[in-house]
Order: sequence, then structure tokens, then C-alpha cells
Amino acid sequence: MCPVEKINDIAELGDMLQRLRTADSSFRVFGSAQHRYSFRPTLSESELAAFESANRIHLPGDYRRFLALVGNGGAGPFYGLVPLNAYGHDLSRPFPFTTATTALDAELGRLADCYDEYPGILEVCHQGSGVFSYLVVNGPTYGTIWDGREDFYPTELRFGIWYRRWLERALRILNNERLIPRLRVGMTRVDVVAEVGGDWRARPALGRPVQFFEADEIPAQLVLDERDVVVEVRPSPFISAHP
Repeated sequence: MCPVEKINDIAELGDMLQRLRTADSSFRVFGSAQHRYSFRPTLSESELAAFESANRIHLPGDYRRFLALVGNGGAGPFYGLVPLNAYGHDLSRPFPFTTATTALDAELGRLADCYDEYPGILEVCHQGSGVFSYLVVNGPTYGTIWDGREDFYPTELRFGIWYRRWLERALRILNNERLIPRLRVGMTRVDVVAEVGGDWRARPALGRPVQFFEADEIPAQLVLDERDVVVEVRPSPFISAHP
């Protein structure tokens, strides 16, 4: 039996999801128009045990509880969580990597190009453009999420923390939309930071003598002229909330 506090931690994610569903009724968080904050049915203990037995693994505890208490696929980061499925991966053998594959030598890097065939990982989320989030269910980084396409990159986050970060960030960004009316043409970049706070960064606009000024958790893009003065405020049409 799982400790009550552990069960409550996972059940709370469902409660937070309900808050996000209410806050984003127009489905502006990226991917939400697809999953619409709904879940597939949960899995029973017998169904979970059968999957584990067939694949000769034990699912990470937080992910297993999520499948049993919240849902088997549906609302989640990017395009949402995919249902439990081995997708042809041999889960009985360990996932071999402990660091990003870009740091490997040439031979191992070549092997990493065949990432679809790598064992010990479950696809849990499609990010788009062929990038997936994977959960390691066998190997030295057991229980953590990795991102992959041509290469694998560790997030060092366990499933429950990864999912909670997505919920918390989406809720913060939606709440920060209230700051956008305080951003005005004629402000300097110093004025912007003083008015609304945030971690703002400027980047060049290719082919134009202006810069884009952006903050990770304030859903707007500002256009700065060569004097660092705001000449345009562009509210974001959607919310991008990465875990």
C-alpha cells in the first residue's frame, strides 16, 4: 500500500488540472485544444500488474499512481500524455544513457541516431516536430523524464514533478496576462522590468533594425527600437508552458 501522503501528492495533480481547465476555458495553453483537459479512464491494479509482468518491469511509483488515480493518457504538457504502451521498445533491458547523447563519443553518438529502438523507455508525451518525452522504466536513470529526437537529453525530473511543473507554470503564465495592460508603447526596457518584473531577454529581429524583448512567464512580446524604447506590444496568441 502506498503511503497516504504519496497518494495525495498524485491526487492533487488532478485537482490542479481542474484549476487549469477552469482558468483556460478557451484552450489557449499549447496543446490543450487537442486534449481539452480530459483523461482516458484510469487503469486497474490488475491491468497495471499485467503490463508490468508482460514487459518484465516495475513502473515508477509516481507514474503508476497517476495511471491508477488520475488517468491513462490525456491532459498534459505539449500535446498531452499518451496512453500506457510499450510502442515496440524492449522494456526488459535498461536504457543505456546517463548524460545527453550529444556528449558521447562518435560511435555511441551514431548509435543514438536509432533512438526509436532503444530499450527501457516509455513514450509519455509528444512535444511536436518528432520530439518526445520519455520515461525511463529500466536503467540507471530509472523514473526520470528524458527528451529525445535525434539525441536524448535528461531533464532529471521524476514524472510527478515534471507534470506538476507544467501545471504550475501554465497557471502562472495565465495569471500574468493581467500584467499585459501595464506594458505600453514608449516605455524603455528598464521601465518594463520596473513595472512588471520578470526575467526579460532581448534578441535581434532578423532583417529589421529592432529587437524582440521577451520574458518566459509573461505572455507578450515587445518590440524595441534602436533606443531600447517599446514601439509595439504583442500579446501572445497562445500560452507555451514547458515543464
